[in-house]
Amino acid sequence: MDLNKPLFIITGPSAVGKTAVVTGILQSNIPVDKVITTTSRVPRAGEIDGVNYHFVSQEQFETLVRDDKMFEWAEYAGNFYGSQRADVEKIFEHNQYPLWVLDSQGADFLKDHYKNTYVIFLVPSAFDILRTRMEKRGMAEADIRRRLKIARSELDQAPKYDVRVINYDGQLSKIVAEVAEIIRGKIEG
Repeated sequence: MDLNKPLFIITGPSAVGKTAVVTGILQSNIPVDKVITTTSRVPRAGEIDGVNYHFVSQEQFETLVRDDKMFEWAEYAGNFYGSQRADVEKIFEHNQYPLWVLDSQGADFLKDHYKNTYVIFLVPSAFDILRTRMEKRGMAEADIRRRLKIARSELDQAPKYDVRVINYDGQLSKIVAEVAEIIRGKIEG
């Protein structure tokens, strides 16, 4: 595994649009591939195992950690999230650059352990947009409150990341183009 290549992370608070931005990036002609996150959380409506996430039980996740099969992992909002080492290796084998959607814990871990990690932090244009998006996902009020509390803390940490991009509601294609240019510049850099 060539860890001298850049590792790219899209992070930001829950419901800021990380997955939507990454979906757009993957449709561009940049040689990146998304690292599919493994999680112990329950799938949401419409999510497909092996496409959106690798869904496993908490016990299975703990076994992956114990057997050193995780590249990185963290606990977020009561569930485990992380990337399996084999998934990252496969991306390198295909001569591409790994692209993660991570929370700030995962981003910090990779940044601390791999010098070529480049973190793009998505910022909502207004904090209230996060609540609206969470409500549209059908999240329980207690979960929304917990995630919004975490979001405030994550937004306070945004300045420590390599670059911040404001995700204006209704301007996804513009945001995708901006993030794609940042990644392209780092690859060609």
